[in-house]
Amino acid sequence: MSDTQLYYEQLRGRARQLVNRLDDALDGVLAIDRAVDEVMRADMDNPGELSTTDGEDLRQFLDTARLSLRAAERIAVAHASDVEGAMRRLGLAGEKAAV
Repeated sequence: MSDTQLYYEQLRGRARQLVNRLDDALDGVLAIDRAVDEVMRADMDNPGELSTTDGEDLRQFLDTARLSLRAAERIAVAHASDVEGAMRRLGLAGEKAAV
């Protein structure tokens, strides 16, 4: 394997890993969103329970996190596609990457 091919293989692996980690992070935020829903169902204005205001703040922060993660994921997927394209142009793409 040439140095160039090794370099691009590493780039492709890192790009795939980034996409996967962002996808995992988005799954985590969605799980947190479901947990907030569960906590809010238990809110009966008893001491120690999450207030409606705090719940809405949490939802807003989670919406922002989801938006940011989706934007980051779009950038990461575009980068992974760019690496794949460069590998094809250089004749280094032995396999089609699933991103």
